[in-house]
Order: sequence, then structure tokens, then C-alpha cells
Amino acid sequence: MNIYWFTGRSFDDLCATTQIHLGFGLARRGYNLTIINQEPEGSHAEWPWNHQSIPAIASRGLRSWTLAKNMRVWLLSTKFNSNSIAMVDWGIATKLVPIFRKKKIPWILIDRSPPADPGFFSLLQWPIWKKSWRLMNNDASSAGCVVSDAHRSFVTRKTGVSESIVVLPAGVDLIQFQPGHRFETLTLVYHGRLDRHRGVMALPMLVQKVNERGMRANLLLIGSGDAYLGLEAIAKESPFIDVKKSVPRNDLASILSKCHVGLLPMPATTVWRLASPLKRSEYLAAGLLVLGIDHDGHRLEGVNEVWYRLLAQEDFLTDGVAWLRQLDEDRLAEGRRESRSFAESFCSWNTSVEVLENLLQSFNHDA
Repeated sequence: MNIYWFTGRSFDDLCATTQIHLGFGLARRGYNLTIINQEPEGSHAEWPWNHQSIPAIASRGLRSWTLAKNMRVWLLSTKFNSNSIAMVDWGIATKLVPIFRKKKIPWILIDRSPPADPGFFSLLQWPIWKKSWRLMNNDASSAGCVVSDAHRSFVTRKTGVSESIVVLPAGVDLIQFQPGHRFETLTLVYHGRLDRHRGVMALPMLVQKVNERGMRANLLLIGSGDAYLGLEAIAKESPFIDVKKSVPRNDLASILSKCHVGLLPMPATTVWRLASPLKRSEYLAAGLLVLGIDHDGHRLEGVNEVWYRLLAQEDFLTDGVAWLRQLDEDRLAEGRRESRSFAESFCSWNTSVEVLENLLQSFNHDA
């Protein structure tokens, strides 16, 4: 089977973890996968799949439109055999789906998150998101992938699409992310986009209050975004806060293995309530305890609040400080064991790859 994945992600971005691990999983299972994105020719030479470079130079707000337009040109000029399936990110689907239909290529819509940009850019993206999903109506040769049950319900409520939606949750590389030798001082960590709408500006206050109560704790923030400079300025005035730019995945895994508590500060807005955050699985695989805001996007069935604690947003600072202050060596050790065990049982990428493979094979069976 030939799979063509049309995506706006660059694979050197930490946010492309899903694409990379699903791609590895499909390649290991014998699928002939081709990634089509804007990265330069030769940039995927070491990956176990084919790569088609589609240049797309444009200002923010027009990048997806330009990329989709250029992909459409390539798609129209390319021949596909009868055993081909397309996977396409929702941000570029509207220009490509009519060509899939014309060429009789089954297609799968990949939705890892509804529009996450705040303000003006979100207003531009929501109509595209809705149209991408509605293209599935009355199309037996299509399916859609979401990250959670809440996400699936949201799609149905907003677009009317209810058939052929499959939950494809985020996973983790259990070999790359493992517990290691911990820092001597209790270390809290957040990694990912350092954007203000993700709640990250509350984290310095959290660790400051812990230290004011007489317990030594450090905070490590890793990433980039519109809150980076503000957080960097705070860190320069604080001996217990460190802010780092995004790091390679191997370095990230090593850093997490030395920390104690992973943070999930994303608030209970629409985007985060529907999410299946990659960082959550990476925290658990590294044996970290987890502290975060209580909403559907962060909740997990079967976890113990002794080591996986979610709090109401309005109580996050007060109750978060109290929870952190009662973490003695025994609780940290218990949490480390149990969080890793949970990840091994429920968070492997193999689970997601199996779900995707079953969906791909259903198209093959229909054919």
C-alpha cells in the first residue's frame, strides 16, 4: 500500500513528534510512505520514508494557503496507482480533497487540534477547519482522525460529521523517554510552546511560592513562543528559574529523566479541553509526577492523584504549592514507579500505529 501524507509540519519541529512516530510505525510495518511538505529536498534522507519537497514561501496567515496551492499543482501532475491512500492535515485539505476525488484516491483527514492561534488568525482558521471536516459528508472514501473522545464529540457538534471518525491518541517513545538519575533539588519542568495562552506565565509564581514556604524547588521551561522573552526576563531575576530554547528530542528526553514533576498549565479553553498533549505521555514515560489544570484534555483514566494531580484553575497556585510541599522521597519514588508503569501499559506509540493501520486496511478491504 502506498501512503501519501500531505502535511504542513516541518519534521525538525518538536510539534512534529506525532508525524515522526506514526511514520516510523508505518514504515516498520511495510507501508510505502511518502511525506509531502515544505522542507527542502534531501532533508528526509535519513528517515525510513520517501519525501517530496513542495516549496512554499509566504507570510504568516498565508503559509498554509500557499503550501496547499503548490501541493495541488504537484498532485495534479502526479500519477498514482490503485493501491494509494492520502493522509492530509486539515489546514491544507480543502484545496486537495477535490483532486483526491478526481483521481479516486481514498483520503484520511488528520486533525491533531482545532485552530489554536488566538485572536485574528484563529478567526481565519475556523472556517477552513469546518469546511475540511464537512468535505467528509457523503464521501465513503474518506475518514477522519482526532486525538480524544472529547475531540470527536466536538467535531460532530460543530460540523455534523459523525461517521468514520477514529481516535488516534498521542503516544510516547518508551525507549527514548525513561527515568534517569534525578536532580538533587526538586525540579518542575514544562516543555513545548511558551505561549501566553498556554498558561505558562503562572509557572514562575508557582515555584516562587514553593520557595517562599521554605521548600527548595527549581523550575525549568523549554521552548519558544510569545511568552519567551517575558519568562527569560523573570528568570534573570530568579535563582530557581531557568528558561531554555527548544532542544533536540534526545536532549529533551535526557533532561526530563532528571526532573521530578511535569507541568500541564494549559487552561480549560476549547483547544486544550480537546487535546491529547504529547508532553503528558513524555512526562509519564520519564517517570515524572504530573501537576496540571483539571479539564478533559488533561484527565486520564486509571491514574492516582498521589502522583497525577489536577487542580481547578482558580486553585492552581494555592493547592499546587500545598501538593508540592508534601512530596517527600517516598512519594516521589512511588510516583516515579507508577507513572512509568502507566506509560508502559497505555502510552506506547504502538497503540496509535495499530489504530491507524486498522483504518488504512479498512480502505483496502473496501476496495
